[in-house]
Amino acid sequence: MTKTEKKLFELVRNNILTILFFAVTVFAVAIHFCGIGFESGDYKSFLKPWWDIIKIGGVGGLSRQVGNYNIPYQIITFIMTLFPWEPLIAYKSLSIVFDFIMAGSVMLLITEITKSKLYALVGYTLTICSLTVLLNSSFWAQCDSIYVTFIILSLYFLIKDKTALSFIMLGLAFAFKLQMIFILPVFLFYYVLSKKVSIINFLIIPAVDFLLCLPAVFLGRNIMDIFTIYANQTDYGKQIQMNCPNFFALICEGKNTEFYYMFKTYSILITVVVLGFILGMFIYKKVDLTNRKNLLMTAIWTVFTCIMFLSSMHERYSYLLDILLIVYAVCYRKNIIPAIICSLISLRGYCSYLFSYNVIEIQHAAVVYFGVYLYLTYVLIKEVILNNNSKLELKTVKSKE
Repeated sequence: MTKTEKKLFELVRNNILTILFFAVTVFAVAIHFCGIGFESGDYKSFLKPWWDIIKIGGVGGLSRQVGNYNIPYQIITFIMTLFPWEPLIAYKSLSIVFDFIMAGSVMLLITEITKSKLYALVGYTLTICSLTVLLNSSFWAQCDSIYVTFIILSLYFLIKDKTALSFIMLGLAFAFKLQMIFILPVFLFYYVLSKKVSIINFLIIPAVDFLLCLPAVFLGRNIMDIFTIYANQTDYGKQIQMNCPNFFALICEGKNTEFYYMFKTYSILITVVVLGFILGMFIYKKVDLTNRKNLLMTAIWTVFTCIMFLSSMHERYSYLLDILLIVYAVCYRKNIIPAIICSLISLRGYCSYLFSYNVIEIQHAAVVYFGVYLYLTYVLIKEVILNNNSKLELKTVKSKE
Protein backbone atom coordinates (compact mmCIF):
# COMPACT_ATOMS: atom_id res chain seq x y z
CA MET A 1 0.00 0.00 0.00
CA THR A 2 1.42 3.39 -1.00
CA LYS A 3 1.74 6.37 1.34
CA THR A 4 -1.07 8.11 -0.53
CA GLU A 5 -3.36 5.13 -0.03
CA LYS A 6 -2.46 4.96 3.65
CA LYS A 7 -3.24 8.65 4.09
CA LEU A 8 -6.54 8.21 2.25
CA PHE A 9 -7.54 5.29 4.48
CA GLU A 10 -6.51 7.24 7.55
CA LEU A 11 -8.57 10.21 6.41
CA VAL A 12 -11.61 7.98 5.85
CA ARG A 13 -11.18 6.28 9.24
CA ASN A 14 -10.89 9.60 11.07
CA ASN A 15 -14.00 10.98 9.39
CA ILE A 16 -16.07 7.84 8.96
CA LEU A 17 -19.09 9.11 10.92
CA THR A 18 -19.22 12.30 8.84
CA ILE A 19 -18.94 10.28 5.63
CA LEU A 20 -21.70 7.93 6.78
CA PHE A 21 -23.88 10.90 7.70
CA PHE A 22 -23.65 12.34 4.19
CA ALA A 23 -24.11 8.90 2.62
CA VAL A 24 -27.29 8.31 4.66
CA THR A 25 -28.54 11.79 3.78
CA VAL A 26 -28.01 11.25 0.04
CA PHE A 27 -29.73 7.86 0.22
CA ALA A 28 -32.64 9.34 2.21
CA VAL A 29 -33.08 12.16 -0.32
CA ALA A 30 -33.22 9.60 -3.10
CA ILE A 31 -35.84 7.40 -1.44
CA HIS A 32 -37.94 10.41 -0.45
CA PHE A 33 -38.29 11.40 -4.08
CA CYS A 34 -39.54 7.93 -5.03
CA GLY A 35 -43.09 8.88 -4.12
CA ILE A 36 -43.00 12.54 -5.09
CA GLY A 37 -45.55 12.09 -7.90
CA PHE A 38 -48.00 9.99 -5.89
CA GLU A 39 -51.37 11.69 -5.26
CA SER A 40 -53.09 10.56 -2.08
CA GLY A 41 -56.80 10.83 -1.43
CA ASP A 42 -56.16 13.66 1.04
CA TYR A 43 -54.23 15.58 -1.58
CA LYS A 44 -56.96 15.23 -4.21
CA SER A 45 -59.85 15.95 -1.84
CA PHE A 46 -58.35 18.57 0.46
CA LEU A 47 -54.81 19.85 -0.11
CA LYS A 48 -55.12 20.60 -3.84
CA PRO A 49 -58.53 22.39 -3.54
CA TRP A 50 -57.19 24.39 -0.56
CA TRP A 51 -54.16 25.43 -2.62
CA ASP A 52 -56.38 26.63 -5.49
CA ILE A 53 -58.62 28.65 -3.16
CA ILE A 54 -55.67 30.23 -1.35
CA LYS A 55 -53.92 31.07 -4.62
CA ILE A 56 -57.02 32.71 -6.11
CA GLY A 57 -57.70 34.64 -2.91
CA GLY A 58 -54.19 36.05 -2.75
CA VAL A 59 -53.02 37.85 0.36
CA GLY A 60 -56.58 38.98 1.06
CA GLY A 61 -57.66 35.36 1.16
CA LEU A 62 -55.83 34.95 4.48
CA SER A 63 -58.71 36.83 6.09
CA ARG A 64 -60.83 33.68 5.99
CA GLN A 65 -60.28 30.05 6.89
CA VAL A 66 -59.46 27.61 4.11
CA GLY A 67 -59.47 23.97 5.16
CA ASN A 68 -59.12 22.80 8.74
CA TYR A 69 -55.39 23.33 9.33
CA ASN A 70 -54.27 26.08 11.66
CA ILE A 71 -53.56 29.60 10.38
CA PRO A 72 -49.71 29.36 10.30
CA TYR A 73 -49.87 26.44 7.85
CA GLN A 74 -52.32 28.42 5.70
CA ILE A 75 -49.88 31.35 5.70
CA ILE A 76 -47.03 29.06 4.60
CA THR A 77 -49.27 27.60 1.87
CA PHE A 78 -50.04 31.13 0.64
CA ILE A 79 -46.30 31.94 0.49
CA MET A 80 -45.69 28.75 -1.51
CA THR A 81 -48.40 29.72 -4.03
CA LEU A 82 -46.32 32.79 -4.90
CA PHE A 83 -43.72 30.58 -6.56
CA PRO A 84 -44.13 28.81 -9.92
CA TRP A 85 -44.22 25.21 -8.78
CA GLU A 86 -46.81 22.48 -8.67
CA PRO A 87 -48.82 22.27 -5.43
CA LEU A 88 -48.01 18.56 -5.03
CA ILE A 89 -44.27 19.30 -5.18
CA ALA A 90 -44.61 22.32 -2.89
CA TYR A 91 -46.50 20.49 -0.14
CA LYS A 92 -44.19 17.48 -0.25
CA SER A 93 -40.99 19.54 -0.43
CA LEU A 94 -41.96 21.43 2.73
CA SER A 95 -42.67 18.19 4.59
CA ILE A 96 -39.52 16.47 3.30
CA VAL A 97 -37.35 19.39 4.41
CA PHE A 98 -38.83 19.04 7.90
CA ASP A 99 -38.21 15.28 7.79
CA PHE A 100 -34.51 16.07 7.70
CA ILE A 101 -34.79 18.83 10.31
CA MET A 102 -36.66 16.37 12.53
CA ALA A 103 -33.97 13.72 12.04
CA GLY A 104 -31.37 16.34 12.90
CA SER A 105 -33.33 17.18 16.06
CA VAL A 106 -33.37 13.50 17.00
CA MET A 107 -29.62 13.49 16.48
CA LEU A 108 -29.28 16.50 18.77
CA LEU A 109 -31.41 14.92 21.51
CA ILE A 110 -29.57 11.59 21.40
CA THR A 111 -26.22 13.36 21.50
CA GLU A 112 -27.31 15.28 24.59
CA ILE A 113 -28.45 12.10 26.34
CA THR A 114 -25.69 9.67 25.33
CA LYS A 115 -22.79 11.99 24.40
CA SER A 116 -22.19 9.55 21.55
CA LYS A 117 -21.90 10.62 17.91
CA LEU A 118 -22.33 7.01 16.81
CA TYR A 119 -25.67 6.59 18.60
CA ALA A 120 -26.76 9.98 17.26
CA LEU A 121 -25.99 8.83 13.71
CA VAL A 122 -27.94 5.59 14.27
CA GLY A 123 -30.93 7.62 15.52
CA TYR A 124 -30.68 9.96 12.53
CA THR A 125 -30.55 7.01 10.13
CA LEU A 126 -33.48 5.14 11.68
CA THR A 127 -35.58 8.32 11.69
CA ILE A 128 -34.94 9.61 8.19
CA CYS A 129 -35.15 6.14 6.64
CA SER A 130 -38.28 5.11 8.54
CA LEU A 131 -40.97 3.90 6.14
CA THR A 132 -43.72 5.79 7.96
CA VAL A 133 -41.70 9.02 7.83
CA LEU A 134 -41.14 8.43 4.12
CA LEU A 135 -44.81 7.62 3.42
CA ASN A 136 -46.09 10.53 5.51
CA SER A 137 -44.31 13.22 3.50
CA SER A 138 -43.25 11.79 0.16
CA PHE A 139 -46.45 9.85 -0.57
CA TRP A 140 -49.20 11.32 1.62
CA ALA A 141 -48.06 15.00 1.49
CA GLN A 142 -48.78 15.27 5.22
CA CYS A 143 -46.79 17.52 7.53
CA ASP A 144 -46.49 15.62 10.81
CA SER A 145 -42.71 16.04 10.82
CA ILE A 146 -43.19 19.78 11.43
CA TYR A 147 -44.85 19.56 14.82
CA VAL A 148 -42.82 16.52 15.87
CA THR A 149 -39.61 18.43 15.11
CA PHE A 150 -40.57 21.11 17.61
CA ILE A 151 -41.62 18.54 20.22
CA ILE A 152 -38.24 16.78 19.98
CA LEU A 153 -36.55 20.16 20.36
CA SER A 154 -38.77 20.97 23.35
CA LEU A 155 -37.56 17.81 25.10
CA TYR A 156 -33.97 18.68 24.18
CA PHE A 157 -34.22 22.14 25.74
CA LEU A 158 -36.07 20.78 28.77
CA ILE A 159 -33.21 18.36 29.43
CA LYS A 160 -30.77 21.27 29.12
CA ASP A 161 -32.83 23.28 31.66
CA LYS A 162 -33.68 25.92 29.06
CA THR A 163 -37.30 26.07 30.11
CA ALA A 164 -38.42 29.12 28.14
CA LEU A 165 -37.00 27.72 24.89
CA SER A 166 -38.61 24.37 25.61
CA PHE A 167 -42.06 25.93 25.91
CA ILE A 168 -41.50 28.12 22.87
CA MET A 169 -40.87 24.91 20.92
CA LEU A 170 -44.10 23.48 22.33
CA GLY A 171 -45.89 26.63 21.20
CA LEU A 172 -44.52 26.21 17.68
CA ALA A 173 -45.64 22.56 17.67
CA PHE A 174 -49.10 23.59 18.85
CA ALA A 175 -49.32 26.23 16.12
CA PHE A 176 -49.07 23.50 13.49
CA LYS A 177 -50.88 20.53 15.02
CA LEU A 178 -53.38 20.02 17.81
CA GLN A 179 -51.74 16.63 18.38
CA MET A 180 -49.08 18.47 20.36
CA ILE A 181 -51.35 17.88 23.35
CA PHE A 182 -50.20 14.23 23.40
CA ILE A 183 -46.87 15.35 24.88
CA LEU A 184 -48.39 17.95 27.22
CA PRO A 185 -49.07 15.51 30.13
CA VAL A 186 -45.36 14.80 30.57
CA PHE A 187 -44.72 18.53 30.92
CA LEU A 188 -47.49 18.70 33.52
CA PHE A 189 -45.86 15.77 35.33
CA TYR A 190 -42.53 17.59 35.14
CA TYR A 191 -44.12 20.77 36.51
CA VAL A 192 -45.59 18.96 39.51
CA LEU A 193 -42.53 16.84 40.33
CA SER A 194 -39.46 18.89 39.43
CA LYS A 195 -40.50 22.33 40.72
CA LYS A 196 -38.34 23.74 37.88
CA VAL A 197 -41.24 24.96 35.78
CA SER A 198 -43.76 27.70 36.53
CA ILE A 199 -47.40 27.59 35.50
CA ILE A 200 -46.62 30.82 33.66
CA ASN A 201 -44.42 28.82 31.26
CA PHE A 202 -47.51 27.04 29.98
CA LEU A 203 -48.92 30.40 28.85
CA ILE A 204 -46.05 30.60 26.36
CA ILE A 205 -47.71 27.85 24.30
CA PRO A 206 -50.89 29.75 23.31
CA ALA A 207 -48.89 33.00 23.15
CA VAL A 208 -46.61 31.60 20.42
CA ASP A 209 -49.62 30.30 18.50
CA PHE A 210 -51.30 33.70 18.82
CA LEU A 211 -48.22 35.55 17.52
CA LEU A 212 -47.90 33.25 14.51
CA CYS A 213 -51.58 33.83 13.67
CA LEU A 214 -51.38 37.63 13.95
CA PRO A 215 -50.42 38.29 10.27
CA ALA A 216 -53.80 36.86 9.22
CA VAL A 217 -55.58 38.90 11.90
CA PHE A 218 -53.95 42.08 10.56
CA LEU A 219 -55.34 41.14 7.13
CA GLY A 220 -58.89 40.98 8.48
CA ARG A 221 -59.17 37.50 10.00
CA ASN A 222 -61.55 37.28 12.94
CA ILE A 223 -59.35 36.98 16.03
CA MET A 224 -61.71 34.30 17.41
CA ASP A 225 -60.61 31.98 14.60
CA ILE A 226 -57.39 31.45 16.51
CA PHE A 227 -59.37 29.80 19.29
CA THR A 228 -62.10 28.05 17.30
CA ILE A 229 -60.08 26.19 14.63
CA TYR A 230 -58.80 23.55 17.01
CA ALA A 231 -62.08 23.43 18.89
CA ASN A 232 -63.82 22.53 15.62
CA GLN A 233 -61.18 19.91 14.84
CA THR A 234 -62.03 17.96 17.99
CA ASP A 235 -65.47 17.20 16.57
CA TYR A 236 -64.30 16.51 13.01
CA GLY A 237 -64.97 13.12 11.47
CA LYS A 238 -67.36 11.88 14.15
CA GLN A 239 -65.76 8.44 14.32
CA ILE A 240 -64.61 6.83 17.55
CA GLN A 241 -61.41 5.71 15.79
CA MET A 242 -60.20 6.53 12.30
CA ASN A 243 -58.03 3.62 11.16
CA CYS A 244 -56.08 3.69 14.43
CA PRO A 245 -55.90 0.28 16.16
CA ASN A 246 -56.44 1.68 19.65
CA PHE A 247 -58.66 0.53 22.52
CA PHE A 248 -61.88 1.37 20.66
CA ALA A 249 -60.91 -0.75 17.67
CA LEU A 250 -61.13 -3.67 20.08
CA ILE A 251 -64.73 -3.06 21.08
CA CYS A 252 -66.66 -1.42 18.22
CA GLU A 253 -66.84 -0.43 14.56
CA GLY A 254 -65.03 2.88 14.08
CA LYS A 255 -67.11 4.18 11.18
CA ASN A 256 -70.40 3.92 13.07
CA THR A 257 -71.17 7.46 14.27
CA GLU A 258 -73.45 6.07 16.97
CA PHE A 259 -70.41 4.73 18.81
CA TYR A 260 -68.69 8.11 18.49
CA TYR A 261 -71.45 9.89 20.40
CA MET A 262 -71.70 6.98 22.84
CA PHE A 263 -68.01 6.83 23.76
CA LYS A 264 -66.58 10.31 23.08
CA THR A 265 -67.00 11.62 26.63
CA TYR A 266 -65.95 8.28 28.05
CA SER A 267 -62.74 8.41 25.98
CA ILE A 268 -61.75 11.73 27.54
CA LEU A 269 -62.62 10.58 31.05
CA ILE A 270 -60.68 7.32 30.84
CA THR A 271 -57.64 9.16 29.45
CA VAL A 272 -57.71 11.69 32.29
CA VAL A 273 -58.24 8.96 34.91
CA VAL A 274 -55.35 6.81 33.62
CA LEU A 275 -52.99 9.80 33.39
CA GLY A 276 -54.13 11.08 36.77
CA PHE A 277 -53.63 7.71 38.47
CA ILE A 278 -50.06 7.42 37.19
CA LEU A 279 -49.36 11.03 38.20
CA GLY A 280 -50.57 10.13 41.69
CA MET A 281 -48.15 7.19 41.77
CA PHE A 282 -45.35 9.47 40.56
CA ILE A 283 -46.05 11.94 43.37
CA TYR A 284 -46.28 9.18 46.00
CA LYS A 285 -42.99 7.58 44.94
CA LYS A 286 -41.31 10.97 44.37
CA VAL A 287 -40.21 10.06 40.85
CA ASP A 288 -37.34 12.16 39.55
CA LEU A 289 -38.29 13.40 36.08
CA THR A 290 -35.06 15.37 35.78
CA ASN A 291 -33.61 11.91 35.18
CA ARG A 292 -33.47 11.69 31.39
CA LYS A 293 -34.39 8.03 31.13
CA ASN A 294 -37.42 8.56 33.37
CA LEU A 295 -38.47 11.62 31.38
CA LEU A 296 -38.22 9.89 28.00
CA MET A 297 -40.04 6.75 29.15
CA THR A 298 -42.80 8.89 30.69
CA ALA A 299 -43.10 10.89 27.47
CA ILE A 300 -43.52 7.66 25.48
CA TRP A 301 -46.16 6.37 27.88
CA THR A 302 -48.21 9.59 28.04
CA VAL A 303 -48.27 9.90 24.23
CA PHE A 304 -49.26 6.23 23.92
CA THR A 305 -52.03 6.67 26.52
CA CYS A 306 -53.56 9.57 24.58
CA ILE A 307 -53.46 7.57 21.33
CA MET A 308 -54.86 4.47 23.00
CA PHE A 309 -57.88 6.03 24.70
CA LEU A 310 -58.85 9.31 23.02
CA SER A 311 -61.52 9.29 20.32
CA SER A 312 -61.13 10.05 16.60
CA MET A 313 -57.50 8.95 16.44
CA HIS A 314 -56.07 8.68 12.91
CA GLU A 315 -53.38 6.17 11.97
CA ARG A 316 -50.96 9.10 11.53
CA TYR A 317 -51.30 10.20 15.15
CA SER A 318 -48.79 7.53 16.24
CA TYR A 319 -46.05 9.40 14.35
CA LEU A 320 -44.70 11.09 17.50
CA LEU A 321 -44.82 7.82 19.47
CA ASP A 322 -42.76 6.01 16.82
CA ILE A 323 -40.06 8.70 16.84
CA LEU A 324 -39.85 8.74 20.65
CA LEU A 325 -39.52 4.95 20.70
CA ILE A 326 -36.62 5.20 18.24
CA VAL A 327 -34.90 7.75 20.49
CA TYR A 328 -35.37 5.56 23.59
CA ALA A 329 -34.23 2.37 21.85
CA VAL A 330 -31.07 4.02 20.54
CA CYS A 331 -30.21 5.81 23.80
CA TYR A 332 -30.73 2.88 26.15
CA ARG A 333 -30.69 -0.20 23.85
CA LYS A 334 -33.95 -1.28 25.49
CA ASN A 335 -37.55 -1.74 24.32
CA ILE A 336 -36.33 -2.31 20.79
CA ILE A 337 -39.04 -4.90 20.05
CA PRO A 338 -41.90 -2.54 21.09
CA ALA A 339 -40.36 0.13 18.84
CA ILE A 340 -40.33 -2.25 15.88
CA ILE A 341 -43.88 -3.51 16.55
CA CYS A 342 -45.32 0.00 16.88
CA SER A 343 -43.59 1.08 13.67
CA LEU A 344 -45.01 -1.92 11.81
CA ILE A 345 -48.51 -1.26 13.14
CA SER A 346 -48.23 2.35 11.97
CA LEU A 347 -47.08 1.06 8.59
CA ARG A 348 -50.23 -1.10 8.43
CA GLY A 349 -52.33 2.04 8.76
CA TYR A 350 -50.43 3.88 6.05
CA CYS A 351 -50.67 0.96 3.62
CA SER A 352 -54.38 0.61 4.37
CA TYR A 353 -55.09 4.26 3.55
CA LEU A 354 -52.61 4.94 0.74
CA PHE A 355 -52.70 1.64 -1.11
CA SER A 356 -55.94 0.03 0.13
CA TYR A 357 -53.88 -2.92 1.30
CA ASN A 358 -54.57 -4.58 4.65
CA VAL A 359 -51.74 -6.84 5.77
CA ILE A 360 -53.65 -7.43 9.00
CA GLU A 361 -57.18 -6.48 10.03
CA ILE A 362 -57.47 -3.54 12.38
CA GLN A 363 -59.01 -5.64 15.17
CA HIS A 364 -56.01 -7.97 15.18
CA ALA A 365 -53.61 -5.03 15.04
CA ALA A 366 -55.47 -3.50 18.01
CA VAL A 367 -54.87 -6.63 20.10
CA VAL A 368 -51.13 -6.39 19.45
CA TYR A 369 -51.06 -2.62 19.94
CA PHE A 370 -52.91 -2.85 23.25
CA GLY A 371 -50.54 -5.61 24.33
CA VAL A 372 -47.53 -3.36 23.62
CA TYR A 373 -49.21 -0.54 25.55
CA LEU A 374 -49.73 -2.80 28.57
CA TYR A 375 -46.12 -3.93 28.37
CA LEU A 376 -44.81 -0.35 28.27
CA THR A 377 -47.09 0.49 31.20
CA TYR A 378 -45.45 -2.39 33.07
CA VAL A 379 -42.01 -1.01 32.14
CA LEU A 380 -43.02 2.45 33.36
CA ILE A 381 -44.20 1.09 36.71
CA LYS A 382 -41.22 -1.22 37.18
CA GLU A 383 -38.36 0.99 35.95
CA VAL A 384 -39.62 4.51 36.60
CA ILE A 385 -42.03 4.33 39.53
CA LEU A 386 -40.63 1.41 41.56
CA ASN A 387 -36.97 1.61 40.56
CA ASN A 388 -35.00 4.67 41.67
CA ASN A 389 -33.19 5.31 38.41
CA SER A 390 -32.19 8.78 39.48
CA LYS A 391 -29.99 7.46 42.31
CA LEU A 392 -28.44 4.85 40.04
CA GLU A 393 -27.66 7.48 37.45
CA LEU A 394 -26.21 9.80 40.10
CA LYS A 395 -23.95 7.04 41.44
CA THR A 396 -22.75 6.27 37.92
CA VAL A 397 -21.89 9.91 37.28
CA LYS A 398 -20.00 10.17 40.60
CA SER A 399 -18.05 6.97 39.94
CA LYS A 400 -16.96 8.31 36.55
CA GLU A 401 -15.81 11.53 38.19
